[in-house]
Amino acid sequence: MPIQCKVLALVSLIISATISPNFAAELAWVRVSSDGKGFVQVESELPFIPWGFNYDHEGDGRLLEDYWDKDWATVESAFREMKQLGANVVRIHLQFGKFMESPTQSRQPSLDQLQRLTKLAEQTGLYIDLTGLGCYHKQDVPTWYNELSESERWAAQATFWEAVAKTCSKSPAIFCYDLMNEPVVPGGDKKRDDWLGPSLGGKHFVQFIALERKGRNRSDVARDWIRTLTTAIRKHDKRHLITVGLVHWSLDRPGMTSGFVPEKIAENLDFIAMHIYPEQGKIDEAIETVKGFAAVGIPVVIEETFVLKCGAEELGKFIDRSREHVTGWIGFYWGSTPEEIRPAKTLPEAFMLSWLELFQKKSSQILGPSESFLNNGVTAHRGNSGEFPENTLPAFQGGIDVGADWIELDIRRTKDGQLVVIHDETTKRVGDKNLIVSNSTYAELAAVDVAANFRLRTGKTQKECPSQKMPLLKDVLLLVKKQTRTQVSIQPKMDCVTETVKLIKSIKAERWVGFNEGNLGYMAQVKHLAPNIQVFWDRGKDTNIDEDIRIARQYGFESLVLNSEGVTPEKTAKIKAAGMEVGAWTVNDTAMMKRMLNAGVERIYTDHPRSLLSLKAKRLQNENEK
Repeated sequence: MPIQCKVLALVSLIISATISPNFAAELAWVRVSSDGKGFVQVESELPFIPWGFNYDHEGDGRLLEDYWDKDWATVESAFREMKQLGANVVRIHLQFGKFMESPTQSRQPSLDQLQRLTKLAEQTGLYIDLTGLGCYHKQDVPTWYNELSESERWAAQATFWEAVAKTCSKSPAIFCYDLMNEPVVPGGDKKRDDWLGPSLGGKHFVQFIALERKGRNRSDVARDWIRTLTTAIRKHDKRHLITVGLVHWSLDRPGMTSGFVPEKIAENLDFIAMHIYPEQGKIDEAIETVKGFAAVGIPVVIEETFVLKCGAEELGKFIDRSREHVTGWIGFYWGSTPEEIRPAKTLPEAFMLSWLELFQKKSSQILGPSESFLNNGVTAHRGNSGEFPENTLPAFQGGIDVGADWIELDIRRTKDGQLVVIHDETTKRVGDKNLIVSNSTYAELAAVDVAANFRLRTGKTQKECPSQKMPLLKDVLLLVKKQTRTQVSIQPKMDCVTETVKLIKSIKAERWVGFNEGNLGYMAQVKHLAPNIQVFWDRGKDTNIDEDIRIARQYGFESLVLNSEGVTPEKTAKIKAAGMEVGAWTVNDTAMMKRMLNAGVERIYTDHPRSLLSLKAKRLQNENEK
């Protein structure tokens, strides 16, 4: 193993051992928005759009509880992979028989593993849609459970949910409790002899909450069952959202129905979770079904969808058209990434690959802030530092004005604990005085004209380039927050990540920021403290790209940014295949910009964002004219 690879592996091990146990990811709590149409993060009021996967089993068909004791590494890997693919939610399906010893006694070891799972979710930055009462493998359903009467069965289910809610009540990683996957109230007057619906691929996803109707209104039965379980949950958890996963044939329309008519059972639910698999050539019909669920007037999440009955192109159109009516989408992930599947050798692999590629493509459209922020792959290095003094407010405003989608800056801590924007350890290179930043107070540093060197190099007059003081990071963040086109990437030049993240959260600037730096410890710490903030991990010219990709995926970094001298088409292809953005630093001449773009680089750090934007515009025009 090359020495660089050994060092990276050692650093990775140290980070995992020292940071992970001590820095649980501070996920924001989620609630229904004030207008009742979607979800928001509690403190920041930023929109939250559920976008993720059902992780109901691994590729070999094993359910989670079948392997989470002896093969926890598989679970950890799957969570990291789902996060890296762009998910913010994972739907977990808990099996009743694995959690209940008797009608009144839960299994503590299973609850302990569930708590371990919530900690993993917090560390990974994923929210959990926690679906319970599963009986997917008929052979695992306790005999005593099948022999219970309806009222006894409901009481046992309430005990299950009390135990789960008590275990999970304090974790912000729980997005919601889903009472049961696809419950049904029997129709007609004939008594059933089985609580489970027909199997699909050896699994029973549909479950009946009663064996006979006994002359009751089906919606009344469904509503009473929901009330029983929500009351049990609220004994221990009054905060997390509650829903139930409904089959698409739950609407009160002619034909087969579930008895769970949305408008009649919604009063005790926080939102509606619907399951729908659009059919080829019937997207209009699927949208009409979605409208029926949305008519209830509370948020709707499509909790299950997939390329089961239509191709990826049609499913993509369905998702686009459904955005007017729903506020979240959850597909499937069974333990294999797109790069692990390619090339697909079987039809199921081809289906899954097409879905995962669609999911990655749609992620940037579904999840904010990309709907309002620019996305042109131009990072203004230390601001528009070719036209203004680097790391100053005019440079940052210049980067915004020219239309770069990101500006980049460097930060250090002063003697009196202020976070200031400057690259070097001293003010010598940029200013008219030579002060050591960490040994000086901000009042002392503010007296330095950090535009002095720029004025000298460019031959500008004092009037053309007025004096500038070193900005506080807070001042730059407040400047950036005034608009929604450009974001800011922060490069910590010393150990100050904790206070930086604290500042960002205190002024609710998470939406506007990212971090970039080559120090793995700093970037890993960002992901543990604020998992939803983007990380651009800087790499050197001769870096081991395969090892970099492995580590970046481990920590959930969104981008690898290479020293431009080390960029090759082979490296960029590998990074893209791993589902990450590929960037290059720092590129200031047009010929090198062209070489980077031709090599497949998606993001370029430059002192001259205006030139790069112009070059990219001309290339796009030429491509359109072909």
